[in-house]
Amino acid sequence: MTQDIASRLRAIRDDNGFTVADMAERTGLPKRTLDKYMLRSNASLPGYDALISLSKGLGVSLDWLVLGEDFSGEGVDLLVQMAATKTALTYFETLLRYQSSGERQFSNNEEILGMTPEEWAISIGHDTGEAAKALAKRGITRQELLTWAASSKERSGEILMDRFHRLRDEKAETK
Repeated sequence: MTQDIASRLRAIRDDNGFTVADMAERTGLPKRTLDKYMLRSNASLPGYDALISLSKGLGVSLDWLVLGEDFSGEGVDLLVQMAATKTALTYFETLLRYQSSGERQFSNNEEILGMTPEEWAISIGHDTGEAAKALAKRGITRQELLTWAASSKERSGEILMDRFHRLRDEKAETK
């Protein structure tokens, strides 16, 4: 594990063109300490406080820094999926309410409720990012994300079966 953290710290340094002095300034850790954490052999293992400083100062997740890309990738992917699903649901429910209310014209050739598709995409992207940050700040766990993903997959199957039965019943009624 020590070597893995050392390798990831060296990768951050190299990928961003940082010097050890840059990293020290960002993290508040002494250069000499950072050098010890990044040794190719017999690297020192950062303690809890140092890991937190490294994570925050270098803008990487603590799980990636400690556990590596595989866990972080899956965790980030699930976090983004959850945030995107919640955001998209809110937007689509709002769109359906507006369309059914008839308060104003829902769409014209280039806009939906007065916004272009690009404006909608920017708004949804921003709100999804904010939702992901809120989930991460709350401290959502990997287990919560996995439970949500399983539930979401199950719900998708239920929705698909409901749609299949509805279409089958509609087809039978038209005969």
